[in-house]
Amino acid sequence: MNASRFGRLPAALLLAGTLAALPTLAGADEEVVTVGDAAYVSGGTGEESRERLATLGQGFGFNLKVTFALQGGDYLSGVDVRIVDRAGKVVLQAKTDGPIFLARLPAGSYDFFASVDGREQKQKLTVAAGKLGSTVFRW
Repeated sequence: MNASRFGRLPAALLLAGTLAALPTLAGADEEVVTVGDAAYVSGGTGEESRERLATLGQGFGFNLKVTFALQGGDYLSGVDVRIVDRAGKVVLQAKTDGPIFLARLPAGSYDFFASVDGREQKQKLTVAAGKLGSTVFRW
């Protein structure tokens, strides 16, 4: 037998195990969705979900992080999100799966609308390429 073939076996098994774990890293609650030039992911319910979002945030070049909460500090999910560019075009529309929403948008200025139980808020945001900006919406 060729000893070098066995020497590569542990490395191959390690690589196979790592690749098999990748789909679970993203998790069902943290699926990155691409819409045109934009992408987003939401989640953050629980420590594991926040850790997965942090990992995803590093690999997808997200440049906007939005957190949703009540005035008392409790986090919110199920927030309706709509991002509109300066030309009035809806760039992204989604419903959050948790209190954290990460987006990758082309650099520029946007109106960010967030709605919970019919109560809508709006923030004007400027997004830069390669730099993570963040904001919080509170109801």
